Amino acid sequence: MAVERLRPALLPITLAMAFMFAVTLLWTTSAESKPGSKPVPEDRTTNIQLLGVNDFHGNLEPSTRRDQPGRTLGGAAYLDAYLDRYESANPERTIRVHAGDMVNASPLISSYFHDEPTVYAMNEMQFDVGTLGNHEFDEGGEEMLRLINGGRRSDGRQFKDGADGQPINTSDPDFDGADFPYIAANTVYKDTGKTVLPPYQVVKKDGIKVGFIGVTTLETPNIVVPDAVAPFNYLDISDTVNRYARELQEKGVESIVVLAHAGGDQLGPAEAVGEIFDETRQMSDAVDVVVSGHSHSQLNAQVDDKLVVQAFSFGTAFDAVNMKVDRKTKDVISANAEIVNTYNEGVTPDARTAQLVAEYKARIAPISERTVGAAAENITRTANASGESPLGDLIADAQRDFAGAQFAFMNPGGIRADIASGPVTYGELFAVQPFDNQVVSMDLTGAQIYTLLEQQFPPNQAPNTVRILQVSGLKYTYNASLPEGQRITSLTTTGGAAIDRAATYKVAVNSFIATGGDRFTVLKEGQNVQTLGSDLDALEAYIDGLPTPFSAPNPATEQRITKQG
Repeated sequence: MAVERLRPALLPITLAMAFMFAVTLLWTTSAESKPGSKPVPEDRTTNIQLLGVNDFHGNLEPSTRRDQPGRTLGGAAYLDAYLDRYESANPERTIRVHAGDMVNASPLISSYFHDEPTVYAMNEMQFDVGTLGNHEFDEGGEEMLRLINGGRRSDGRQFKDGADGQPINTSDPDFDGADFPYIAANTVYKDTGKTVLPPYQVVKKDGIKVGFIGVTTLETPNIVVPDAVAPFNYLDISDTVNRYARELQEKGVESIVVLAHAGGDQLGPAEAVGEIFDETRQMSDAVDVVVSGHSHSQLNAQVDDKLVVQAFSFGTAFDAVNMKVDRKTKDVISANAEIVNTYNEGVTPDARTAQLVAEYKARIAPISERTVGAAAENITRTANASGESPLGDLIADAQRDFAGAQFAFMNPGGIRADIASGPVTYGELFAVQPFDNQVVSMDLTGAQIYTLLEQQFPPNQAPNTVRILQVSGLKYTYNASLPEGQRITSLTTTGGAAIDRAATYKVAVNSFIATGGDRFTVLKEGQNVQTLGSDLDALEAYIDGLPTPFSAPNPATEQRITKQG
């Protein structure tokens, strides 16, 4: 379905919402003029506004957020209305940007159509420039470039099961891709060293040239299917930024913004940790603002006179950055930001984007609204102190049953949503496991299983790099403070029998970690490897075999994972 894309007229927002826009200010940070600079007369400055979005993940419909209980936020049509509202306050000096992960790991309304609906929605929102996140690579470089450049999908993965169970091509024959530029400075082809996309883009507003440099997290090779990222190298973020910042300055561009799909956590107004903060500290003074993504965080902090911002995820918020620029030097002399929540109540959604979403919702309804079971209570992916969750246990049990295996292992990063109590639809299950992974069985020795569990703890032990596998058929105890190779202190079957390091066991995993994803490289040594079917089919079949309404294992009473130390 080709959807006409025109700039929608700004729709009214109620007075109450206008007031809320004026007072909503979370973690607002004002940047003073750069050290050593002289005051600049106001009549020699202009204000350039950046509106930034990150980690949209195809969330075309409104959703909720844990820190905003009872509130509905986001949805492409509402996000579009908010962006229009903010641009209307500074129409000639506004630049719309995104920091990656706009597609993939998406709900069925977008994923079923290969995320083409999300690209159409981005075009409606009239972004000026965007960069790549790690999820843009989920289905490989060819598909990543197709979503940017256009063309109907034809790689063999264009077919999805229709409502009658028969495969149909769900890619739009008239799909023409993104109508704004993507940039990627630190992603290069291994064989040539050339960048996959242009490293930067210059956008001119009110006589000021603003240079944008795009970079992607160095975690990407470890958290994307290895085959998908095999053709690429990901270069050091700050070194790459500094290289292209110099090049921009040589071209007379002094206002420089980094679109960085790299995250962190803001612990307070003056305390922040994580990759984006480490890299920003190493960036040259030429950089003025960093619009970041990846960690789904709220960031609004100063790092060595650079403003770093991030606005949660799924379109439930956006960054509104104001840069005061000296017209003479063309440099940013101060910057501050507001993180704006996209509450739905009282807001009229953008009409054209709402129509786009409604059309795709109608098309997917026969598939997404099919009821597959009923949950007796909420089943959450929230892990306890040991790293175990009810939903993780349920999924691991489903894959072990599907494969007829003795044990199963599930990576927590592959569990993307909770299951709410009551009727459960296929669309809800898809939101839980949206990656279209396959269930893979293989033989591992007991020694390899020990190694697999040790690989949960990388050498650097950074908190966001520890990934506690959800398990079925097993119980284990770990102490992360012990030396590498000694952290698994107990490993038995659920019946209490010790795992024999010399014996061979049949295990089930998904295709992502089976190929070494999330650094579980020992799985590439498995023998008698068989691909059995989709992880979503496995979960649906398992739920179908449970009593109705079904429940998940309770880690509090059926503990499989124990943390020591």
